[in-house]
Amino acid sequence: MSTPFAAIFWATLVVYALVVAAQLFGQIFQRPAWNSRASYGLLFGAALHTALLAWRWISTGHVPTMGTFENALSGGWFIVAMTLWAGWKQRHPLLAAGALPFALVILGWGGVSDTRAGPLVASLQSFWMYIHVFFAWLAYGAFTVACGAGVVYLAKSRRGQNPPPQALARLEELMFRSTVFGFITDAGMIAGGAIWAKKLWGSYWSWDPVETWSLLSWLTYGLALHLRATLRWRGRRLAWVLVFAIITVLMTYWGVNLVMTATAHTFNVG
Repeated sequence: MSTPFAAIFWATLVVYALVVAAQLFGQIFQRPAWNSRASYGLLFGAALHTALLAWRWISTGHVPTMGTFENALSGGWFIVAMTLWAGWKQRHPLLAAGALPFALVILGWGGVSDTRAGPLVASLQSFWMYIHVFFAWLAYGAFTVACGAGVVYLAKSRRGQNPPPQALARLEELMFRSTVFGFITDAGMIAGGAIWAKKLWGSYWSWDPVETWSLLSWLTYGLALHLRATLRWRGRRLAWVLVFAIITVLMTYWGVNLVMTATAHTFNVG
């Protein structure tokens, strides 16, 4: 990437890191004003991030979906946007501290990978690719918010803490609604990917490792919803389930490509 682009990219990561630090500082030292400052910092970082996304889109002529860097840039933006929406005006204080570290890791990993721009390869020039990737970003963003809300819930409800019941109720509602949204959009991702695979490889499903882990991730979050609806798993038990469930998303996005080369998915190329 060019020097100006790189400077803004790393400045954006610094802003996000400062947002997380400000929220933690405000919580540990009982300084509520720092949470408000963090909200505005997150908005500033999101504006820089949006500019980077538009810059990359214009310079390459296609939606940033090629390779690790572009997927990190786009996927990280969705995490930030959903975190900003859920946490704005202190509806869910400290949410950024629980969810933003995932965006930081994704963006940092993308930043140290191959960042060179290239044309969209023939296999990715499909309408169904955009449907598949768009729903994937929505689902993974929602699951990250659910996990972040779970982390905050566990921190606020631990022994010795006495948070207002309304605050915990709002966090639990956010965990549930984010999981429902992610579950539905994850289903859209799998369906869109299956149609794209049929056109590309001649088969709707081939048990590719990434396909398998994406299905496992969807079933895991379906189980979380089932536990809440039928066994009334709420509060800390639901929070723990959602914190551990994010592992399946990380395996789908990173794990398979880190340990295996026999996969037809190319979103981690670079």
